[in-house]
Amino acid sequence: MGRKRNQGKARKAAKAREEAEESNNQRTNGQQRLLAEQMQQLQLGNSNYLQTSGSDATKCYHGFKEMDNVCIGFVIAFRDAVHEAVKRGKSTLQSLIEAKCATMDEFIDVWYDSANMEIVLSYYLCHGTESILEGNYGYAHECAVFARYMEQWTAVKLHQTQALENWSKVEAMTADSHTRVKFLRRRIPCRCLEKKYDEIKTITKIGVCFNSECPIPCGYVERSKTMYCSRCRNVTYCSRECQKADWTAHKEECDGCVAQIAEFEAEKQS
Repeated sequence: MGRKRNQGKARKAAKAREEAEESNNQRTNGQQRLLAEQMQQLQLGNSNYLQTSGSDATKCYHGFKEMDNVCIGFVIAFRDAVHEAVKRGKSTLQSLIEAKCATMDEFIDVWYDSANMEIVLSYYLCHGTESILEGNYGYAHECAVFARYMEQWTAVKLHQTQALENWSKVEAMTADSHTRVKFLRRRIPCRCLEKKYDEIKTITKIGVCFNSECPIPCGYVERSKTMYCSRCRNVTYCSRECQKADWTAHKEECDGCVAQIAEFEAEKQS
């Protein structure tokens, strides 16, 4: 009787091991399929993958070389998080901040690693450039916004060359093609955007009014006519009236920015 009971336990244990092994295999296969899907998502328009191995030596990748799987996962997760936030009605800046928070724990080795951030930034610059050349202006817009945001994050958190992210510079990437092309052109090592820049450099640069109740559609106004908040110089307005109207909403953030700037300047002088 005891022998049968032991044999039954052995059979159950063997079955459990088989089920666990099958589950692990399924999980591994799932991870492999996910990685394959991620690689497909990282195609550059209709061209080859942006990897050093197997890349076309005759093609310009605008300074981009390769990304490892961690950076690939980060790019996809960050973009998905931004899109989810936008679907919930969040603004561009709110979506970027939410995406940062949503990806921070899993990808802290990207957010706080200068080398990885440089790779990610070069990815956005490359894809933004190629998208402009291919006429995919929607994706170029997205890449320019992400690149500007990553650049601001790196300057504040990693290189510590400025006190805080300049949101008006990030927001400017959403406003006009002149600003986007100029931004990308200055940061790639090639001359691939020279012709395109010559075509659009006469387009008026647009600024953004940060008053959510601004009567101007989307808050877009000629940049030369915008004014910075004189305290934090981190947001812009189309008029004195909009600045006053937004003060109640902006005051707490403004106080925090001013405190950060003061702390930053004190540390520089110490």
